[in-house]
Amino acid sequence: MKSPKAPEGKRVIDATPEQPSGARLARVVVVLLAIAAGLGVALGFFTTGTLWCADHLQELLWAKAEVALGWWAPLALCTAGGLCVGVATMRLGCTLDTLGQVVARCRVQGGYALPASVPKVLLLFLLPIAFGGAIGPEAGVSGLVVALASRAVHAMRRSGVAAVRGADHPLAAALSVIAPGNSTPDARYARVPGVVLWGAGGAGFVVGARLFSLAFGPAGSLPRFDAIDYGTLDAATVGVSLAGVAVGCVLALFSAKSDALLARVTTRPTDASPRRAVAQAVLCGIALGTVACALPNVLFSGQVATRELAEGWREAGAGVLAATALAKLVLSNACVRTGWVGGQFFPLIFCGVSAGFALAAVAGVDPRLPVALTCATLVSGATGKWLLTTLVLALCFPPASLPAVAASAFVATRVAAAAHAHAERRQRA
Repeated sequence: MKSPKAPEGKRVIDATPEQPSGARLARVVVVLLAIAAGLGVALGFFTTGTLWCADHLQELLWAKAEVALGWWAPLALCTAGGLCVGVATMRLGCTLDTLGQVVARCRVQGGYALPASVPKVLLLFLLPIAFGGAIGPEAGVSGLVVALASRAVHAMRRSGVAAVRGADHPLAAALSVIAPGNSTPDARYARVPGVVLWGAGGAGFVVGARLFSLAFGPAGSLPRFDAIDYGTLDAATVGVSLAGVAVGCVLALFSAKSDALLARVTTRPTDASPRRAVAQAVLCGIALGTVACALPNVLFSGQVATRELAEGWREAGAGVLAATALAKLVLSNACVRTGWVGGQFFPLIFCGVSAGFALAAVAGVDPRLPVALTCATLVSGATGKWLLTTLVLALCFPPASLPAVAASAFVATRVAAAAHAHAERRQRA
């Protein structure tokens, strides 16, 4: 006997309202874990592959340009990149969403949809990175991952029950448990399976990323700093580190002010005329390339440059380190505002590390604590998310350094919130 057809506009998942138990529940769990882990492996493999392609495209383009053009290669490539980004944005009629926009839409809509097809999004993701934009990969990658995951879960919920015949099938039972519209009075069925599902998917994602790295090589690697030795700290190091907290807060405010100024003098690419959209992207490329001829570390996300700073910060000099941090903050905001859309976490991490090393160079102290506090303060103050900042920086700093990182990140968030509230009161007055 055929299963009754779901009414028009109603989720097919509603055809199986009964909750599994006993042996049937065990089959449900196995199927759920297998599906989630399999999707996670595929997403992890695809995401790491995308980062790998971006890294190698960037290396190939810049290696050839520097050999052919010499010292002015940044100006030529960034200008060409601005033209490519502007034309692509104009032709496709969309830009990538930042990480904050992706998260906000997920909260409101319960999922996320890409602004264009996957090939078009990949093009918008690769162009700014390949041509040296002062942006990180996390915005494009997060959008792709969340959109593909949302699409997969949506497909499971919409067609999983229809694909099998009868509610006794483990897939049908599994989907009935995780259905968001399930009206079961037992709240466990609404929460626990979802946690299990995403946990298995996350584990699968790690496995997929690892498989790609083993097969083709790593992608998007992060720097690692030495642990803070709290027992050897002296008064000078502690004083410089506290100054680093203040510097990080000031840099976060500087970044916010520069972004507000850029918002007044630029137009969102999708709202601008085609000529203005291209002109903005090209002007940003010219500015980026011009500054990069003198301060090359303003280019790219800062992942590789941060590792290089950890080894050669003494040779760079405090003035160059400070100037690079300030310039990169402005240029990163300019990139996002003019269509070179990407993530800002990695550029912020680089700027905080660079400013921390500058303080250590001026004072002649051990850089580990000043770098950790300045970096955490800047990233948290600019993003307003102290816990997320701590979790991201856990990829760069060892566990022994994380208490100091978390404390300074929390302080920066409170300072940023107070500054924002003060600015709102002044506007109302």
